[in-house]
Amino acid sequence: MKVLLIDHDGKLPNLALMKISTWYKSKDHDVYLNNCIGKPDKVYISTLFTWNREKVEKLMQDYPGVDVGGTGWDLNKDLSPEIEVCKPDYNLYKVDHILPRIQGGIATKESKQKKAETIVNAGIGFTSRGCVRNCGFCFVPPKEGKFHQVSEIKDLLNSRSNVLILLDNNLTADPDVVEKLHEIRDRGLTVDISQGIDIRLITPEIAHALSEVKHLRSIHYAWDLMCFERNIIEGIKLFKGFIKEWRHMCFMLTGYNTSFEEDMYRFRRLTELKVKPYVMPYNKQFRDEKHFHFTGWVNSRKHTVCSFEEYLPWVKAQINKKHILKGVKL
Repeated sequence: MKVLLIDHDGKLPNLALMKISTWYKSKDHDVYLNNCIGKPDKVYISTLFTWNREKVEKLMQDYPGVDVGGTGWDLNKDLSPEIEVCKPDYNLYKVDHILPRIQGGIATKESKQKKAETIVNAGIGFTSRGCVRNCGFCFVPPKEGKFHQVSEIKDLLNSRSNVLILLDNNLTADPDVVEKLHEIRDRGLTVDISQGIDIRLITPEIAHALSEVKHLRSIHYAWDLMCFERNIIEGIKLFKGFIKEWRHMCFMLTGYNTSFEEDMYRFRRLTELKVKPYVMPYNKQFRDEKHFHFTGWVNSRKHTVCSFEEYLPWVKAQINKKHILKGVKL
């Protein structure tokens, strides 16, 4: 039997598809990723983002009877128990699958190639699922429920490298977080805590354990809601005592329940603390023009060379708007 797996979005290898691949290969079936030689007998599609639903619906017309899952499609759909327990198929993804997804930015072709190789050869997975929070904008609580343990660090390793992409949704809330970080340190692993840490839960012990671990990239956390300002600022100041601020990145949720003025306020507070901000729009499809350009100004790091009022794309947008208004007959 020919099994086609379609990874519809995301920059990392899809863990669910990797487990599906392992299960089918164990039954001696042929598994293909994104492209199939000949007509497939079974097709799975995984999509992470709701704004891609229309594209998935078009694919469903090409593959009647396709099995669709992922957080962008159905929060209540899980892998079958026999597939969930499978280890991921680390041979499913090749560099050519990942490289197109990490294009953009100012990195060189060589550095992007190296990054793609690192991702493909890394171990990936969860040691815990769920979250202690219940944020209205987040799919984790309704999908995964309360915080619970699911596996150990040793279960996630890929023999091809010492890099581990840890997908835990709230590692900082884990009562075993320090022990897990010590294991990562003692195994000599380089870790990417892909979902970030909850800076509100940082303690000196956790911060020290994080400082002893080699990180693949910046250590990131989020400031999503204005009501948590005091806790977040206190957490950042504590964390800076263990890890220099140039290694920090703070995600800012916009377009959920904050105004543009509050978004700018958070941006300024973070830059005052010498923490790199990164804007994460709640729904990219419904951003207004000002938020669209604010996102570009912050994430492109243009804010280091000019004010928002001087940001050229925003200036041009304002000029064009004035020209359009002048041409309107009242």
